[in-house]
Amino acid sequence: MGCGSSTPESEKETKPPLECPISKEELLNKGWHKEILEPGTGTAIGKGKKIVIDFKGYLADSPYTQFGDGKDKVIDESGKGLVKGMNKGIPEMLLGETAIISCAPNHGYGDKANVPGIPPNSVLLFKVTLKKVN
Repeated sequence: MGCGSSTPESEKETKPPLECPISKEELLNKGWHKEILEPGTGTAIGKGKKIVIDFKGYLADSPYTQFGDGKDKVIDESGKGLVKGMNKGIPEMLLGETAIISCAPNHGYGDKANVPGIPPNSVLLFKVTLKKVN
């Protein structure tokens, strides 16, 4: 299990905050994957809704490296500001659900990652909670 590289010896005593739930090969073939950690209620929200999410992002190859502040983030109907994998996974979520959304590079920042601290071609892991749907 896990879509990142092996854990350095210095970090083996501490479990990483997030691990990819599928193999790297499977993720690269699929592009993205959603694994439910805490179920939500109701029906899937679908696309085109204004939402509030709480998320933290991690690099699969360096799961102790976090990006995103974990604070509530308002996402408009277009999903602007989210990577492709998040735009595919979030519409499947239920209100109150917490999930890991894993993104292969082609569903993340790709080979041009313009985000500080995120190398090109990174596999990304997001822990996402859907808090509100407008």
